[in-house]
Amino acid sequence: MTSIGATGPVTPESSTSGSLKEGEIAREQRYVDGVYARLEEMRAQARLFLREAFAESQAGTAAALVDRDVAVHRAARRVSELDAADDGLVFGRLDLTTGEVRYVGRLGVRTAERESLVIDWRAPAAEAFYQATSADPRDVVRRRVLHSRGHAVVDLEDDLLDAEAGADLPVLGDGAFVAALARTREGAMRDIVATIQREQDEVIRAPADGTVVVQGGPGTGKTAVALHRVAYLLFRHRRRFGSRGVLVVGPNPRFTAYIRRVLPSLGEESATLGSLGDLVAGVTAAYHDDHAIARLKGAATMARTLRRAITEEPPGAPQELRVTHRGTVVRLTGDALRALRKEVHRKRRREPNASAALARNLMLDALWRRLTELGVDDGPFPPERAAFDDDVRDQRAFTAFMAAWWPVRTPLGMLEELSDPARLRPAAGRSLGPAETEAVAASWRELREGRVSYADVALLDELDALLGRAPRVRRPVDEEDDDPYVIDGVNVLTGERVSGGMEYAELSTYADRMAGRRRGEDPVEAAPPEFGHVVVDEAQDLSPMQWRMLGRRGRHATWTVVADPAQSSWPDAEESAAAMEAVLGHRVRHDFELTTNYRNSAEIAAVAARVLAVAAPGVRPARAVRSGGAEPVIAEVPAEGLYDRAAAEAGSLARAVAGTVGVIVPPGRAAEVVRGADWPDRVQVLEALEAKGLEFDAAVIVAPEEIAVHPPVGQRTLYVALSRATQRLTVVTADPSLAGLLRD
Repeated sequence: MTSIGATGPVTPESSTSGSLKEGEIAREQRYVDGVYARLEEMRAQARLFLREAFAESQAGTAAALVDRDVAVHRAARRVSELDAADDGLVFGRLDLTTGEVRYVGRLGVRTAERESLVIDWRAPAAEAFYQATSADPRDVVRRRVLHSRGHAVVDLEDDLLDAEAGADLPVLGDGAFVAALARTREGAMRDIVATIQREQDEVIRAPADGTVVVQGGPGTGKTAVALHRVAYLLFRHRRRFGSRGVLVVGPNPRFTAYIRRVLPSLGEESATLGSLGDLVAGVTAAYHDDHAIARLKGAATMARTLRRAITEEPPGAPQELRVTHRGTVVRLTGDALRALRKEVHRKRRREPNASAALARNLMLDALWRRLTELGVDDGPFPPERAAFDDDVRDQRAFTAFMAAWWPVRTPLGMLEELSDPARLRPAAGRSLGPAETEAVAASWRELREGRVSYADVALLDELDALLGRAPRVRRPVDEEDDDPYVIDGVNVLTGERVSGGMEYAELSTYADRMAGRRRGEDPVEAAPPEFGHVVVDEAQDLSPMQWRMLGRRGRHATWTVVADPAQSSWPDAEESAAAMEAVLGHRVRHDFELTTNYRNSAEIAAVAARVLAVAAPGVRPARAVRSGGAEPVIAEVPAEGLYDRAAAEAGSLARAVAGTVGVIVPPGRAAEVVRGADWPDRVQVLEALEAKGLEFDAAVIVAPEEIAVHPPVGQRTLYVALSRATQRLTVVTADPSLAGLLRD
């Protein structure tokens, strides 16, 4: 370790002036200043390299352009990493029994001579910062956490792990971790890189092969641990995961926005963040179905329903085909057409959009057989098969028939078709009862208004996979635009590829596909990308159909799955577990459980635990490690005064805490509540299902009796809502029995 300022063991007598802590802070500040000076040199070098990489394109050759692109990408990524590490770059120090001192930070920093100034927190040499304990000190005498604002060191917290070896070392503060728990939230998740605990670090550094499954109650740091694991994997296995991509999936866009800053702050910007409502290109979920409808749409049996639906003839399909060949009318009707449709599906089994050519050829075969059955006198012009095919294919009656009888179908169009109960009923079979069929079909009428539910997104993805994609090619390079029905080399009426001239197959890169998602391309045209690693947060809520959707994006991936069964909003735990196992397959699996609640004060955790005992009997809550001092407020008010009282309580809490305040309301009430009250600044109004994974300094839970209305799922959702606050909790209810439960 290169020395900048004082780096060796520091005794109380070595303090220059003022208190011991002031002297220690001053010494650490000198070291940190030196690190930032070196960081600025590294930035300057990276920017210079970036400019030089752009200059390489002046050579004008194709090779120079490729080299330029690769170099620019690497240089830009390095500049981004160095910029992201600026705030709180150095956060840890280890004093070892050997006399060596190691500083730990957001990324590695070396001198121009390649001597280490700061060790990247993901490097093996930094493991002791998170893993060392008094029982297993790992040669660490003292572990120090540096608290910074920007470039300034403002506080120090020490843990003395080897009292005998560290007799001469000063030990400051009461422990960095507990001090960090009560800090104010700012509306976005922060990284916990300076305060990762041993049980969390074991998850982060688990083997890269296979699947990591992390379980734990609210506030145990599951989400933060999963994100830090992403940063760790990309650091240690860049070639493996960087090229194939990492996907992080959360329950909703609000959650995605909440965690968006974490990975960049850890030096990683290459992961793709998404939610269950926006994983299908061109579609964004607008609402949650009510509990009963969501249960029907998400069930595994829905996959079978959709498979049957795509084999049914489309609405308005013609029932007769008439073509003429050399004066002879050839007809196909009713049973013959139905038999042909079954034959196409039997031969191809799925992906009807890719079966247009097969359908056309089988139709020509059937017409030819019918012609020969008619016993036409050949005369001077024998009806040779090739001539027959050429003649029929060019007839408008044939092309128009095929366009209507075997059209290219879209996932959205399919669900709109199934909004007719008469079409849904045969596809569903015994999976849905009469009333259920009516209810599900009615829910899909929302699609006509452009409203897609979270459950619908998974169904659209399923249909996307079932329907397949019509082949696309570039326009023939030497062919004129003679046919107005030919676009990009494909006849839009028949789906037939047009021959003639050299054709270029259209290629796309991973970056192209992701850009297409952002542009909102049709799901039929933009294949979902597959990733090298997939992180699933709030996995306990996933329906079997949502697991199938995620599985298509990680067929060959390793996984990090984060869950808490006690928070599940999916009613059938066994069905969901079976769906998860089907996706994860036989991969090597590493299971972890986090048992400490770092978020809630003990007082808030106690209120949530009372609901947990009802929602999930026998489940033991995570242990809260701190007392907040403020007892939760359980306010009983008349039903007509619920939201007025909630607004008043939110205003009071906004004055009492410096950070965020969440007002959590029953499903379907958020828009109404926002319109009906003047909410203070720093207050977010959200529905209970949107609160998954979020946290606030203070929270107001409104009408918990409406949240808990569907046991046990509603009770679990209420448990989630009650466990969002870190400092203050207020519950406003019109139900005396529920108020009694919360007060105990």
